[in-house]
Amino acid sequence: MPAAAVSDDPAARPVDVLRTMNVLLRQRDDQLTAGFGKPDRPVIFVLAPPRGASTLFQQLTRSSLGVGCVSNIMARFWMAPYIGATLEQDMDDPNFVSSLKSYGRHYNPVNAHEPHEWGWFWAHWLRLSPGQLYCPPGQRIDGDGLNQKLAALQAVKQAPLLFDNPYAMCNIALLAKSIPQVLLVRMRRAPYYLANSVLNARIDRLGDVSAFFGHRPRDVARILAIDDPVEQAVAQIHAIMGEIEQVVANMGSSTVFTIDYPDIVRNPHAVMRRFSQFLAGHNCAVPMREPMPTFPQLRDRNHPKFVHPAHAERLRRCVAEYFGQDHVPT
Repeated sequence: MPAAAVSDDPAARPVDVLRTMNVLLRQRDDQLTAGFGKPDRPVIFVLAPPRGASTLFQQLTRSSLGVGCVSNIMARFWMAPYIGATLEQDMDDPNFVSSLKSYGRHYNPVNAHEPHEWGWFWAHWLRLSPGQLYCPPGQRIDGDGLNQKLAALQAVKQAPLLFDNPYAMCNIALLAKSIPQVLLVRMRRAPYYLANSVLNARIDRLGDVSAFFGHRPRDVARILAIDDPVEQAVAQIHAIMGEIEQVVANMGSSTVFTIDYPDIVRNPHAVMRRFSQFLAGHNCAVPMREPMPTFPQLRDRNHPKFVHPAHAERLRRCVAEYFGQDHVPT
């Protein structure tokens, strides 16, 4: 298979090189995974609205439990994941503990062993076009091929797999029809502070409170038509939370592990122990690191001091309108 052409633009070259590498390795990876069937351990997906602490959860899991997370190393091999996982395994640091930090415009963790969302992989298997989040009704995916890759990854990692990715989250119903055992991690946070964090991210990372931040729900056209950025952020959170609750209702509560934001920032060790017990209850015992790593003190950002005074009152009114007065902090 011929390699893709490399751009003359220096800024584009790293992505072009990765794409070329994946194209060259894809056929060999398919040969190596042809003998695999379906994953024999759970495949776990995180359900979280923007600013819901899902990255933090994945970092804590990567540092504490024997659960298969996608590292920044492995993520580069989205068309050759088995080869990538094998390379990652050879380079693995058994004592790795996440810094629980992330950087850059989208605040991705930067260490080679930190977890990655792996959007390249899920966009590829879900056949999503650039900018597309949701598969159209009736779309079919190569479930057998996807299961082979997931089974191969579990064989390398000897662990259930955990994915925190909006493409997968937006298409859970489709994935659950193909993957034998799907479990969900639902991240919950007060809508007032979720919307506030989205507004802060618009300002701090994009430099414009009116610039859209975070994933776009199904009815994004209606939301984008809202001129007021505060109401727009609240409407975005309301729509995404509604989609998450619909997924949970369809999947059944027994398959869902729920984390409330105050718990994960105040006592992450307790959350990790509960998560381990949840997996054990699904016939998937995972080893916990002993002793548990020491994590830096996490700040609980569900606090009025993190609310920008310019939009505090408008935020209160919009949250009361969309969620009810009992969701507005006193």
